[in-house]
Amino acid sequence: MLKWDCKYELGNEKIDSEHRIFLSLIVDFHEAESLGLPKEKMIRIFKEICKYAEFHFLSEENLMIDNLYPEQEQHANSHRKLLAEANNKLYQLQSDSISPNEAFNFLFNWFAFHTSSEDKKLVGHIEACMRHNLNSSA
Repeated sequence: MLKWDCKYELGNEKIDSEHRIFLSLIVDFHEAESLGLPKEKMIRIFKEICKYAEFHFLSEENLMIDNLYPEQEQHANSHRKLLAEANNKLYQLQSDSISPNEAFNFLFNWFAFHTSSEDKKLVGHIEACMRHNLNSSA
């Protein structure tokens, strides 16, 4: 059973809490598939994931601005690409071009790869800024 694991934690309370919600929505999608719920229900959950991702990405991008993240443009571009890809997968799911299992694999791989690579760099930068600010004020 897929669930939140400490290996997904990046050490930033705001980002980690949003990632927990994001993963719980992916789990909801997987459970709907496993239970054989109607396709319309799975599509609604997938739409919710896309909406939540849009919120989460905006939240992360605000953190990037607040912390003068040097890779902000590249990271924001990856967000745009992921949202476009997710909306494309939603369309494919609606038109039966992909199976719910293929949609789930996309969602989980998206979560695992993006958080372990891009978001990890962002959190490292935020932590370095915080250490610098603490040292500067001492």
